[in-house]
Amino acid sequence: MSTKHVLVEHLFDRLAELDTPDQTRQVVLGAYAGEQQLRAVLDGEPADLPERENHTVEQRHLYLEQITVAGFRGIGPKTTLQLPPQPGLTLVIGRNGSGKSSFAEAVELSLTGDSKRWAENNKIFRDGWRNLHSPAQAAIELTTRYDGDPNPVLLRRRWRDEDTEPGQAVAEVKHGENTYDNVDALGWRQPLEAYRPLLTANDLGRLISSRPSDLFDALAPLLAIEPVTNAEALLKIVRRELDQQLKAVSDRRKQLRQALGGVDDDRARAAAKLLASTRPNLDAVDKLLAGADDTDPESAAYRSLTTLPDPPSAVDVTAVAQGLVEAARRLRDAPDTTAAEGLARLLEAATDHYDAHGGGPCPVCAGGELDLRWRTETEAQLERLRSDATARRAATQALSAARRAIQALPVGPALPTALPDDFPAELRERLHAARTAWSGLPADADPDTVAAHLTGNFAPLASILAEVREAAAAWLQNRHDQWRDLAAQLQHWHTDARAAQIHEAPLARVKEAIDWYRPVIETLRAEQLAPFAARSQQIWEELRQESNVELAGMKLDGASTRRRVAFPATVDGTSTSAMSVMSQGEMQALGLAVFLPRASADASPFRFLVIDDPVQSMDPAKVDGLARVFADLAATRQVVVFTHDDRLPEAIRRLEIDATIWEVTRRENSNVEIRKNIDPVKRYLDDAKALAKTDDMPVAVRTPVVVTCCRSALEAHCQQIVRARRISRGEKHRDVDALLAGARTTMQVTALALFDDAGAGGQVFSKLVGAHGPWAADAVRVCKEGAHGATVTDPEQLVTDMTRLVARLK
Repeated sequence: MSTKHVLVEHLFDRLAELDTPDQTRQVVLGAYAGEQQLRAVLDGEPADLPERENHTVEQRHLYLEQITVAGFRGIGPKTTLQLPPQPGLTLVIGRNGSGKSSFAEAVELSLTGDSKRWAENNKIFRDGWRNLHSPAQAAIELTTRYDGDPNPVLLRRRWRDEDTEPGQAVAEVKHGENTYDNVDALGWRQPLEAYRPLLTANDLGRLISSRPSDLFDALAPLLAIEPVTNAEALLKIVRRELDQQLKAVSDRRKQLRQALGGVDDDRARAAAKLLASTRPNLDAVDKLLAGADDTDPESAAYRSLTTLPDPPSAVDVTAVAQGLVEAARRLRDAPDTTAAEGLARLLEAATDHYDAHGGGPCPVCAGGELDLRWRTETEAQLERLRSDATARRAATQALSAARRAIQALPVGPALPTALPDDFPAELRERLHAARTAWSGLPADADPDTVAAHLTGNFAPLASILAEVREAAAAWLQNRHDQWRDLAAQLQHWHTDARAAQIHEAPLARVKEAIDWYRPVIETLRAEQLAPFAARSQQIWEELRQESNVELAGMKLDGASTRRRVAFPATVDGTSTSAMSVMSQGEMQALGLAVFLPRASADASPFRFLVIDDPVQSMDPAKVDGLARVFADLAATRQVVVFTHDDRLPEAIRRLEIDATIWEVTRRENSNVEIRKNIDPVKRYLDDAKALAKTDDMPVAVRTPVVVTCCRSALEAHCQQIVRARRISRGEKHRDVDALLAGARTTMQVTALALFDDAGAGGQVFSKLVGAHGPWAADAVRVCKEGAHGATVTDPEQLVTDMTRLVARLK
């Protein structure tokens, strides 16, 4: 059953256990369903609420199969990293700059479309996403596979030559016959955010440097209770909205009551008395307001004067007048084409005749000759006549448009149609005179006269209109005294108070639902966090080697801006907060202890973990613990670790942990080579064996190199014996490293392996003869004397003897 279905079942169980009233139950389920459904419940409308579900959904497990990269970051020509799509541990090792992390970044970019590492670095780093040596090949392809599915899921991203940002890549997702343009279609977005199977050094560093709320936000999704916490958050938002509306009405009631108390008016005193109650009688307030004289005809007449639309501005009128004058001037200046139109028609007929019949005497007067010169001069004359006609038409149209602009001036709506009976006589007469002057223009007046009329009569008209409106406003101001102003405010408050009354019942239901959700979330959070906290504790115990910080659990505390993750701890028996006393290496280990359970949660469909550079700042003891943690995870997960630190593969080999180790090497021009990395002892012996069998190389040339390889194999194997023995009995890594660093010769290292004493080199040969035979002592003697020592007649036999000796030394 999916997490969401489990949550719904939990809600129904809790509703039944608490015998929750039906009204609260509906609000609880409405909030879980979302804002639209919650508001429908509160408004008493039909809502689509969750119901119990009995079906289960089988979860599909996804593994990585291969990562192919070309022209991206440190990888030039196309290179593929193969991964078995099943649980197991894979190490990808290589020096810094080898290109190994480019594979990890390719996985992150394929799955998420972005890279947190890029987001947290400067622009120069971000701009270096395209490989310097193979920029035109920029492409990545991630092959993944669902367990039991014959069809892989391919995630491709390709960049065009002109692309400058990683996000510009053309994405393609293909699964069987289905093709999509992003991973959202596969339903991966929410699991990627909740479980994020990608861990980088930046992710771990974020634990050290981030705000407490950031870590809370990173861990909260793994609890998979967001639908419930989102429901509570939605309820709080609605509660705040309703509270604010009710509080605003209450605050304005208090202000109005105080203002009304200062007015000497019976209506104001009655209103103040009504508002003294925290729950005023709104019907009584409404009746009080209804007794006002807002319907008085005279008041309405004055009020209509104040609401008349504004006349046009003087600038607009002047512009229209000037436009008329200019249009009239253009028409006067335009050529008179009355006679020219007939001439043009005649000339056009003549040119048509010429074009049809050719040259010859003029068919009209017979006195002239129609020839090519005449045709050219006539065409030029026609062009002049046409241009004159066009100019004349344009001037005529401009004059018509100017007259229409005058007619469109909004002067009429600004003029009052009637004045109140007691309106001041002097203003009445001036308004009548201005109106008469404005409308007294003869209909046949010429443009200049019209323009002069406009500019000369508009200013007095606009001035008297403004005075009329001001006089009406002043009259209303006197009429509508302090009571009337407050009555308007009271009316507005009354309307809001009526509306607010409707919200009181929903607000009570919302508060009940919030109270219901609070303990449910606390219980769910504790139940969901418990397995992660326990797993985190186990991982910390593995990683805390030689640390005196003991964790006492992990808790998600607080909410809103005070949310944080708490790590109670003790140091030598004294209680404290873990993050306040930890070193950087311990913080790194804590980060892994926190994030690994999140990435490997049972509810996650991703059965792989990609971990980049997890060994930073760790001391050697913690590296052993980390190797064990990875081995444990690899029993059920595909664990892919990228590292430049040799300590992790060394610990993997020493602890005999089953793992595949790939070594990444970057050659010239960003050519990246991937080869399987084997145990150094075996590698030295394989090299020695290959050289010994190289017949086309003289024995004298290959023998010194064979001896050197055998000596390196012996020393490497003896160091492994010493390291495994001493660490297993509890010695500190740094002490063992110092001991091995002090054993500078082959005999000292061999003595440490045989006798646990670097000073017992004189007993080495007798020990080897007694335990294995003279051949063993001879092989070590050759290695001791080095490439320029004893003569080696049979390099192949030396390799055979050293291989046999290494196998016997445990």
